[in-house]
Amino acid sequence: MHTLDLKQLRAAAYQFLLEANRPLPPHRIARQLFGPRRHEHPEAQAVVWTLLASDPRFLMTHDLCWCARGAAHVTLRLDEATFTVVDLETTGGIIGVDEIMEIGAVTVRGGRIVKRFASLVRCARAIPAWVSRLTGIRAADLRGAPDFSELADELTALLAGAVFVAHDIRFDLPFLRWEFARRGLKLPAVAGVCTLRLAHELWPDLPGYSLPELARQLGLQHAQPHRAPEDALVTARVLRKELTAARALGLACLGDLFLLTQPHQPQLDLGALPRAAEATES
Repeated sequence: MHTLDLKQLRAAAYQFLLEANRPLPPHRIARQLFGPRRHEHPEAQAVVWTLLASDPRFLMTHDLCWCARGAAHVTLRLDEATFTVVDLETTGGIIGVDEIMEIGAVTVRGGRIVKRFASLVRCARAIPAWVSRLTGIRAADLRGAPDFSELADELTALLAGAVFVAHDIRFDLPFLRWEFARRGLKLPAVAGVCTLRLAHELWPDLPGYSLPELARQLGLQHAQPHRAPEDALVTARVLRKELTAARALGLACLGDLFLLTQPHQPQLDLGALPRAAEATES
C-alpha cells in the first residue's frame, strides 16, 4: 500500500468519525473504508487499528472504540457532561449464556449525583451457588422481579446522550450491549469511560484497584460489595474523585480522559496531583 493510499484512508476515516455522533468500533470504520464484503476480515480491522493508532488526530475510548479528536462528543466539557455509571450482577461471565440479575445506575452531572436507579432482574438461567454466595442474591429474590425488556425504556432514557461509565467496562458494557441487541435495541450512550483505567493513570502507586480496595484508598464507604446499586454508587463517587483529579491536571473535555489513557499520551505533571486519599470531591 502506497503512502498516498494511507493518507487517503486516514483522511477518509477522520472525516467519517468527525461526522459521527459517537465513537465507533473498528469494524464500523473498516466497513466505511473497505466496503461491506471486507469489513469483518481480521486484516481489515488490523489495518484500521494501525492507521488510527499512529495518528494523533484519533483517540481510542476505554471500550476500544475510535473517535476523531475534533468531534462534538469528544470536545464535550467534563463540567457539562452527563455520566451514567452502571454496575451489573450476572449469573456468570459468559455473554450469550449468562444473564443479568441486578442493575444499578447512577447519573452524575456537574460533579453531583442527580439520579439513581436500581432493580433486580428476572432471568431464566439458574444462579450458581458461588454467585449466590458472592452477591447474596438467590432465585427466590428474583421471583416477581421485572424482565430486562420491562426495564429497557427506563435504561434507554438514563443512557441517552450520556457518557457510559463502569468500573470494569470490559465486563458491564458488553453484557448490557448484548441485552439491548438481542431485543433489537441499540445502547444509546455516547462513549465508554472506565474508572479502573483512569485510577491506574491518576494514582499509579495504589496497592490495588478493585472497587472495594479503591474505595478504601479514597476514603469512601462501600457497605455492600457485589450488589449492583451499591457498586454503581461507589463507582460514581470514584468517578467524582477522578474528575477532580483530571481538572487538577488541566483536563477539560471528554477527549482529555481518553488521551490520558492512550499508549503514547503527552507528558502530564502527575506529581501535581494530591495523593488518592487527599483527593477532594467537587
